Amino acid sequence: MPKPKLKRDPNKASRLPQLLALSGFAILVIAFLAVKSSKEDSQTVPFTPDPNQSAEVQLDQALEANLPVLAFFHSNNCEKCLIMIKTVLQVYPEFQDRVVLVDVDVYNDFNRPLLRRVRVQYIPTLIFYNHSGDSETQVGVMEAERLRQTLAALARGE
Repeated sequence: MPKPKLKRDPNKASRLPQLLALSGFAILVIAFLAVKSSKEDSQTVPFTPDPNQSAEVQLDQALEANLPVLAFFHSNNCEKCLIMIKTVLQVYPEFQDRVVLVDVDVYNDFNRPLLRRVRVQYIPTLIFYNHSGDSETQVGVMEAERLRQTLAALARGE
């Protein structure tokens, strides 16, 4: 037996405009999310400092590129520096794609010009540079959670 054809009521409104509007809205949401995602990805640090260059050159390259930087001044034989080295090694990997680390051994003569320039007198010293090159200095040991919060704010551009 043949199936009866459905008749459309001419007085009933078509759902096509609603479906088109809903589809358009869905496309806008997807496009917005894609653009937002690409912006977040573009905030990653585009380079890693060359360890064969002086810390001063590494810092200058990162600052010229308007990147956030953690400049870590320390030695490998002071007790507080060793504590801070462990903390940086623990926390920094979470931010390595968003914040440049410039590691500065204060007893390496290669780094003397930078030490004079930023006037580091005590170690460990951490200098946090934001995207604009403004800096904030922390002298002494910093707790891991505080370092994490500071790097997170720096990575967000705060």
